[in-house]
Amino acid sequence: MDTPLHCYCNRELVAELRGLRDRNVLLLLIDGSAVFGRLGRLEDRIITVLPAVGIVGVTAVRFRPPNPTLPGVDILVSEFMVDVCNIAVAVEGPFIFPPISETGKLASGGKYGGQQVKTGKGMIRQQSELIEELEELEGQNAGVVIVGGWVIGGQLGEVFHCVALFGPGTTASPLLITIGALNVFGPALVGGVQPMVGTFRAWVNLLALTGVLLP
Repeated sequence: MDTPLHCYCNRELVAELRGLRDRNVLLLLIDGSAVFGRLGRLEDRIITVLPAVGIVGVTAVRFRPPNPTLPGVDILVSEFMVDVCNIAVAVEGPFIFPPISETGKLASGGKYGGQQVKTGKGMIRQQSELIEELEELEGQNAGVVIVGGWVIGGQLGEVFHCVALFGPGTTASPLLITIGALNVFGPALVGGVQPMVGTFRAWVNLLALTGVLLP
């Protein structure tokens, strides 16, 4: 049965999520909220998120509603279940701290002060044309705008079918691109931005793509 989220269902992304099972992942949802934990089972289009492993003091799944007026407010639960059609981006990497913790720490353990986002030339076109433009940018530093108010900035790796893979930036273009970091912007983040320093990877659901940003 179709749901209001059905237009964002992405088989390629589901396949990538299956490969990330038992890993710590930050999921960015199309309603602007975020959840951090360890991916569990995926059944009947519902994926389960369990508490992250290997992070000191973390015993619960963190859910952050998309409310920028309440920074640092996390809902802690033992288990979180979400329709995969609601997932805009999945970020995996060497998390040391919860990326949506109220401390506002970097995923690598540093700190960052929120600033106004300034980007270069933005392109808003038909989605198919946007995906074609994105394919031409493989290997370059770029950004994408995703449903839910999310922006991902870094080095674009492979674009395959309806998924784009981003990694840490290799050049600097404040604030969109940071050398050695994957930059994530969104309403559920403290200060509106979270640079993730290290070997982080973001799988972007291109069925939720609304814009491409060129630094």
